[in-house]
Amino acid sequence: MGKVSIKGKNFLGFEIEIKGSDKENIFKEIESLLAVSSQYMKNSIITLKLDDTNKHLAEELVSFLKDKEIPISAIVSESKKGLDISLPVIELSDLHLVNETSEKEVSTFKGNLRSGQSIKANGDLVIAGNVNSNSYIYATGNIFVLGKLYGVPHAGYGGDNDAIIFAFDLNPPQIRIGDYITRSPEENVLLKKRKNVVPEVAHVEDGAIVITPYDEWINSK
Repeated sequence: MGKVSIKGKNFLGFEIEIKGSDKENIFKEIESLLAVSSQYMKNSIITLKLDDTNKHLAEELVSFLKDKEIPISAIVSESKKGLDISLPVIELSDLHLVNETSEKEVSTFKGNLRSGQSIKANGDLVIAGNVNSNSYIYATGNIFVLGKLYGVPHAGYGGDNDAIIFAFDLNPPQIRIGDYITRSPEENVLLKKRKNVVPEVAHVEDGAIVITPYDEWINSK
């Protein structure tokens, strides 16, 4: 026992970590843990962390969890090597920690994030580049993307619902701010028709995430 753990501390929401390759016990433990945890995981981004000994179980685990109504958004692993799965893979070797201090500050990353990469920061995060699909960015404060934002952002991690997300081209599949989450296309907020792309700000207003053109948002302040 003790091969499976569910952690709610990471910036993605929840992470299911699997250790070892004892298939029978792994599936039993998942079943047992989900019996008491699954209700808290709804509407969260959930990742599956695997090590080198259990990568070969990736497809079975993802399918098993899907049957339990726990959709996996991405696989977390030291590297993609040995993984044959269609889901995005977050390679720990590609995880950029732009600061690790306990004090909030403004952190800057220059460059483009490709699929599977992720960045996390304590405080505000400024990215001078594009955040491509299937990449992830997290900050305890505000997020500013001076480029295209097509990956998944989480601003205000830890409960700061006053955080904002700014991007020159804001078009992610999902946005998280503090305790709030919005997805496309059900809520008709994201992935909208985009004939004229303008800088926009995502923020929480009246208990929901809304997206406002930057000019309108700044004039309301």
